[in-house]
Amino acid sequence: MTAQHSRTAHQGGSPPHSPVSGHRGGELAAILGSITAVGVTLGITAPLFSVLLDRMGLSALMVGLNGSVGVIATLLATPLIPRLLRRWGAVPLMLAGILLTAMALLAAGFLRSPSLWFGLRFLIGVGLSLHWVVSETWLNDATPDRHRGLVAGLYSALMGIGFAVGPLIVRGVGVDGLAAFVIGAALVIAAGLPLLFMRKVQTVATHPHDGEFMAVLRQAPVIMLASVASGFVESAMTSLLPVYGLRLHMSEARSVELLAVATLGAVLVQLPIGWIGDRLGRREALLGCAVVGAGTAALLPAWLSTPVLLWTDLFLWGGAVMSFYTLALALLGETFQGSRLASATSALVVTYALGSIAGPTVSGVAMDRLGPQGFVITMLATAALLAAASALRLRSRRF
Repeated sequence: MTAQHSRTAHQGGSPPHSPVSGHRGGELAAILGSITAVGVTLGITAPLFSVLLDRMGLSALMVGLNGSVGVIATLLATPLIPRLLRRWGAVPLMLAGILLTAMALLAAGFLRSPSLWFGLRFLIGVGLSLHWVVSETWLNDATPDRHRGLVAGLYSALMGIGFAVGPLIVRGVGVDGLAAFVIGAALVIAAGLPLLFMRKVQTVATHPHDGEFMAVLRQAPVIMLASVASGFVESAMTSLLPVYGLRLHMSEARSVELLAVATLGAVLVQLPIGWIGDRLGRREALLGCAVVGAGTAALLPAWLSTPVLLWTDLFLWGGAVMSFYTLALALLGETFQGSRLASATSALVVTYALGSIAGPTVSGVAMDRLGPQGFVITMLATAALLAAASALRLRSRRF
């Protein structure tokens, strides 16, 4: 992203370039190619660490804590990124994150020590956070407003595809030896290759100020709530949707299918939702997705015994709730430009991480106390809260 092409801080401003022409189109291609490779790496890392830590004899609690270390790294590193972005620039900072992630992955492959893996997982989290925040800042800076939802939908879909492919790679090569670690590190390095063609790109000017996070929350409360809701629902879905099926006495295979169908919906629906948001309004699209998310969650228990209705409901639910972040990202770029975009993106990532921490915990407690339908209740309540907030502030500039 370039200082010359920074947008003035007005609502809905559009740069003069289309997303498929000029060097702006090259920037978008580099970002999208890079995020796809990172998504595959994330999909490899999660099951790889979990399986091997379990083999090492760690309790389920410790395995879970190891997975949460990456989220903690995101919470700690993200507030610093706008200053680093101003000092280093987009491409060097993303390449630094890629190098840190690849080195930590290779080190984990050679150093099979649970205690060391906690530190290495933290470094991986820091490296991926650098890539995450900068790529989304750059993506919004490089995208004309009229195509912002479509590009955000493509970004989310590619990340989802990458995340789905990762476990298949682990299944294919196995967890023994170095193969999975080397493939993961190689893919991270591959994520940096498109960025090498963007080395002359400068960073959009950033001027971090004390209290910027709270200022972003005040200016865009519904956007931040959508990010929290996205992290909450996505992490709970990934962790507990198969458990929901098992507690309803489904087979293991069918319980896993619940998550597979919801994830398929999450990937395939992002582009249409982004396009609809660009045409009919992103605020209206977010409200619609929240209503659909609440409605499909409410219908889930009634359709458990009818496979066609169940899979349709899960597909629509997964697509709707995963669109929360897609639309929040597009709305963020519409609301914040120029010097505030990096700080706003950092706030979006922090709120998502906070939701990711809360989602499995709150939903798990609800399932323990209310039975399996406690999962449905928390999913319904989260989407309904977002729908209510969106409806109340639909015409407000401070969305």
